[in-house]
Amino acid sequence: MTAPRTYGNWRPPRGFGIGQLGTGQTMTVFLAIAIPVTVLNFSGRAGSVALVIGALVIGAVVIKIGGISLSDVVMRRLRFTRSKAAGWTDRTGGMVTDHLRRHDLPGPMGPIVPLSTDDGRGGKQGLLWDRRTGWLTAVLRVSPVGLDLADPGQADAWVANWGAFLADLGYQPMIRHVAVTVDTSPTGGTTLRDYVNDRIDPRAPASAQAVMAELAATAPSSSAEVDCRVSVTFDPALATPRPPDLAAGVAEVTRWLPGLESHLAMAGVAVRGRATAAWLTGRLRVAYDPASRSDLTDYDEQADELLRWSEAGPVSFQESWDHWQHDSGLSVSWAMVEAPRQSVMDRVLVPLLAAGPFARRMTLLYEPLSAGAAADEVEREITNTQVRRMWAHKTKRDETQRDRDDLSRAVQSAREEAEGAGVGRFTLYVTTTVFDAEQMPAATADVEQRAGQAKVRLRRLRGAQITGFAASLGLGINPAELARRPRK
Repeated sequence: MTAPRTYGNWRPPRGFGIGQLGTGQTMTVFLAIAIPVTVLNFSGRAGSVALVIGALVIGAVVIKIGGISLSDVVMRRLRFTRSKAAGWTDRTGGMVTDHLRRHDLPGPMGPIVPLSTDDGRGGKQGLLWDRRTGWLTAVLRVSPVGLDLADPGQADAWVANWGAFLADLGYQPMIRHVAVTVDTSPTGGTTLRDYVNDRIDPRAPASAQAVMAELAATAPSSSAEVDCRVSVTFDPALATPRPPDLAAGVAEVTRWLPGLESHLAMAGVAVRGRATAAWLTGRLRVAYDPASRSDLTDYDEQADELLRWSEAGPVSFQESWDHWQHDSGLSVSWAMVEAPRQSVMDRVLVPLLAAGPFARRMTLLYEPLSAGAAADEVEREITNTQVRRMWAHKTKRDETQRDRDDLSRAVQSAREEAEGAGVGRFTLYVTTTVFDAEQMPAATADVEQRAGQAKVRLRRLRGAQITGFAASLGLGINPAELARRPRK
């Protein structure tokens, strides 16, 4: 009997940090030691003060709270307190309230607006335009084939084609990142009942109407609504030749989409079509106001005039340290801090993707490295690993099994990259939404239990709930990219 195929060896970039410290943290500790020693050579009193400050700095970097350094926790709390004092964490709406820039979405979604354009095939498509960066995000509505009825050979082929799709992204300089979003929500059977009742012909025989009404009334209460989408974010400025204006950038993005759709089809994903501006507006409205889900179910393709972007965002919201309240919903978001350490099978994420008693949305965000940068990155990681081994040898510290495994994974990554594999950074964002604060403990416990079953370590995004919520939407927001932007 053939052993099932497994996948693994995900490795985060570590730099040349000592122990569990990153590169920046290692440099901070080194300076916190070197500066006081240097000052002591000139002044004993000043050196003593520098020693105390250096000890505090080292403690703030080395001490961990929930896997995060004390300095990061303090800085996050200070930033959240400053934002709250400035009124950036809440919005209230009323009948005569006039907000400046009231049509902007909250948080990182603020610069994003939709563009309704031709899809090149006689239809319409919606692109999300980031007015700050000029990036364009296309959203593809997909329906995964699933693995339940697929034989192992077919499943392996789909996974291999998905890997080839990710590797090919390294040769497409315009693509900044790709997000795969699975949105599940329990409907309690109401969606099916509404669908059937709205389509019963009043001219049909009474007995037929009674049978259909009875079948709809006895629909399973455990039914759920599942929506899957793949969003691709482009930077038209990286195209060759560079588009002179927005219209040319839209045309360039549209030209690339058919190839991506065909690659997804080879990975076991049925592309249902490209999202329209109305569909995107409706999905955002449902995310911010879950109570409107049943009202907006049938508006996706029918009534563009009923779905205006100015009404997509929440009327009111309030961000707290560990949750975010928006219109009729209360949400909590997490981010992945560690991928599975062991080898896993292709169904490892099923617990997080399967529908449950609470609305949940999971987004896998992949940021590809260009083919040239990928080779440099894997070689740099091998060098950094060897530097850490040399430091351990000089300090007469025994090499741990984890250090040996890390070097083995770094070498394997370089070997696979040389054979044509793609290299990129990926993470997961998970958001659960409830209607009542009393349901929140059960909803958070449900997500954390499912994450454990999926062998994924999640961290609750305390102080950054609105950013985590935006990232889990899978509509062009990448928190890692936001962190790299210069602050004004």
